[in-house]
Amino acid sequence: MRNPQFNEVLELMAEIHDKKNEDYASDKDPFSNFSGVAEMTGLETDKVFQVMIGIKMERLKQLVGTGKVPNNESVDDTILDLANYAAIWLAYRKREYEAEELVTTLDRLV
Repeated sequence: MRNPQFNEVLELMAEIHDKKNEDYASDKDPFSNFSGVAEMTGLETDKVFQVMIGIKMERLKQLVGTGKVPNNESVDDTILDLANYAAIWLAYRKREYEAEELVTTLDRLV
């Protein structure tokens, strides 16, 4: 059975991702904001994703666990950001795997 609410959330995630990606990433590399932070901090890009997700999880812990009322970003907005970070991280890893596979394939040809 299809879940219409889930599909609506996926559409909203894509819309938010596209808008934020225009603001945060370069036109040539949709992951440039994450790799830029990695370069700036000396962390691996995977670790940057872990930190960003950790920040959102801590925010949810404060809002949901204590009953605080958010001043800016709602709990739902935070959950959407969290879901988008996870999806972007997976897309980043997919790109890295594909790049590694290409290198491996080219190595076999040479």
